[in-house]
Amino acid sequence: MNTQLVTAASPRPVLELDLIADFACPWSYLGKRSLERALGNLYGAQVNAMRWHGFTLKPTDRHDPVLWNDHLATRLPQGISVDFAQRSLEEAGRDAGITFHFDQVKRLPDTREAHRLVKLAAADNRQGEVVDALFSSFFEKGRDIEQREVLEDVARTCGLSAETLAAFADPAKGRDDVEAEEKRLRGMGVVTTPNLLINGRVLVPGPADVSTYLQALDQALFPQLTAPAEKGQLH
Repeated sequence: MNTQLVTAASPRPVLELDLIADFACPWSYLGKRSLERALGNLYGAQVNAMRWHGFTLKPTDRHDPVLWNDHLATRLPQGISVDFAQRSLEEAGRDAGITFHFDQVKRLPDTREAHRLVKLAAADNRQGEVVDALFSSFFEKGRDIEQREVLEDVARTCGLSAETLAAFADPAKGRDDVEAEEKRLRGMGVVTTPNLLINGRVLVPGPADVSTYLQALDQALFPQLTAPAEKGQLH
């Protein structure tokens, strides 16, 4: 009698990604692109669609314009000028395939409506396309993503359905969800962006390069690896 030996295949490891970010944060754009490159170097893992958690950098109680350079200055270490930071971001952007045009960015937008659009785009499974288009619109094309006509154009360009476009036209649709999520994030101690949570246990706070994301992904996939001695706080 012939006996066949059947070896059971090991289940593919799964990656769950939660990104806390804002469309007015250049480090969020760079971080997302670096994460995508890191994921491209992984083999054999199942990567579920990334969950986007919008976090608005413009204070909700500010209705007056916030100049971009003034805002950026508040996010820099002491001694680092805005001009130097923007040149550094432009250089990092070129390496990541991003063309920053800070000369076209004049003020910090309120991105709550942009986050609401992404939330609604989930119905069409097009959140990823909308996120990329919003980042590019603001940082590469100098468009004001606080303006409804710009957001509607992004939505149409990304192929969102008529139902989703109609939902976005209603300011109440998805608004409470966006506000509740940001309130929850602030309650967790989030103060700025980006922050990446992998499989609910490995946190990468702040901007990171490809190698850092690869290390974090490995740690999430193989929990038996030694964890870093210091745990980062929410950025």
